[in-house]
Amino acid sequence: MNSVTEFTSDFLSKAVNEVKKIKPDYEIMLDLYGKIFIAQEKSKSSIRLKDYHMSDDILSLKTREGFPLVDISQFVVDHEASEDLFKELCGILLNKGNELSDSVERVIDIVDSEKLNLNKLFTAFIKGDESFFDTIENDFNIDKKILGFVTYNSVKPSLCVFSQMMSHYLDEEKEWDKGYCPICGSMPELSVFGDNGKRSLICGFCNHTWQSRRIYCPFCENADHETLHYYDIEDEEEYRVDVCDKCNRYIKTIDLKKVSRSVYLPLENISTPYVNAKFEEMGFSPGNVINK
Repeated sequence: MNSVTEFTSDFLSKAVNEVKKIKPDYEIMLDLYGKIFIAQEKSKSSIRLKDYHMSDDILSLKTREGFPLVDISQFVVDHEASEDLFKELCGILLNKGNELSDSVERVIDIVDSEKLNLNKLFTAFIKGDESFFDTIENDFNIDKKILGFVTYNSVKPSLCVFSQMMSHYLDEEKEWDKGYCPICGSMPELSVFGDNGKRSLICGFCNHTWQSRRIYCPFCENADHETLHYYDIEDEEEYRVDVCDKCNRYIKTIDLKKVSRSVYLPLENISTPYVNAKFEEMGFSPGNVINK
């Protein structure tokens, strides 16, 4: 079962502080995300979702054809928990006093004045209704990317819990031979080598983890070792970047056997922006484009 591991605030604070010691230039960003991660993990314990039943016929078809179990539009969200988290995240961003403050203040104003209904916002996000976000941006001068960031991070605990529920329909002892997430069909954002040396991929949308072939590109499913390469990251032996010459995309990889500090995988992903910059300068593109 792909369980949703709960991380305590103490563990997350420790993980953030350990990364800050080795990456002091990113202290402000790490502090911000640390607060976001703590709020999200606390929210997970309050998530209540209705059971989602998939018939044997549909499950058999999807398994046989290699389809993801659900479309993103079918994800179920705990609106009450997401609304509480949305307001908390707005407070976190506002207290940071950064360039996001103006847009966040306007978001808070239209929510408090009931000009923006959060239930409708969450539904529009899950349904992929870009026009809803365009309207908010145009009517209230709010950057829709910032609104999308807060919205996604507010519903993410629900996405993780729903993904865990759906994982019961999977045979997780078996490698998934597709590059996309077997739950929602999104691309992976991180590759992980476990203590057993096996490779797993982490979904960039719902955080589902699945076993993968070790030598293969998850974005174009290329398995030709002559066109697949990896680069070590200088002075950070736990990281490497896998690249594919066929589709010119890359994915960051962390080897857990080489890590002695506390590991929270979402933190590992956001704390390496210099890796993204370097490989995009080299002509490679990230493969984990969230379609929201």
